[in-house]
Amino acid sequence: MSRVTAANASKELEETSKYNHFESNCAFVGYVCLRDPVRPEVAGAIAECRSAGINVIMITGDAKETAVAVAKELSILAPGADLSKTCFTGAEFEALTPGQKAAALSGSSGKVFSRVEPRHKRELVKVLISKGEIVAMTGDGVNDAPALKQAHIGIAMGITGTEVAKGASDMVLTDDNFATIVKAVEEGRSIYSNMKAFIRYLISSNIGEVASIFFTAALGIPEGFNSV
Repeated sequence: MSRVTAANASKELEETSKYNHFESNCAFVGYVCLRDPVRPEVAGAIAECRSAGINVIMITGDAKETAVAVAKELSILAPGADLSKTCFTGAEFEALTPGQKAAALSGSSGKVFSRVEPRHKRELVKVLISKGEIVAMTGDGVNDAPALKQAHIGIAMGITGTEVAKGASDMVLTDDNFATIVKAVEEGRSIYSNMKAFIRYLISSNIGEVASIFFTAALGIPEGFNSV
């Protein structure tokens, strides 16, 4: 009996002329809210970025209110931040002059850009590069490919990322985790620091040997390092 009722209801729903009848005399039951929670490690990773001098900018296609709420939860936006100077939609940013765009992206405070299109993402990257910044861009979709290609370092998601995004990027995250980027930066800076220390050690230890060989050869006396 229930199957017949369900089949009849399906046929009735196909008739759009009856929608006014179906939607009349309704009773409000309540709201149903859906939320995609942020990963627990992201907030700490963003704090580490800030302490390391890395400015995190959120670029999303979601509504401005949703983007601002998530940015505040992750402390991308400082408490009491002026939203008129730190949060823009893609259309609002596109309407700015070149000088205003540079001013909007200046400073060390976090920024939020919502309702953006592929051309907006690419323009954001171009403005940051023109300001002398080293830009790393993350993305997973086809619409992220232009910005990934434009940035100094394009980072694509390995699990949810499209093949177009992976092909346009310089690096692929196998775990799709933002915290992995922070760990990679930390490891890279450690390697760079060790390389500089090693080069300084080589120069300081070898310059004496080079000078001794040079002066002994210039003065015509036996070389001091023959025994070595």
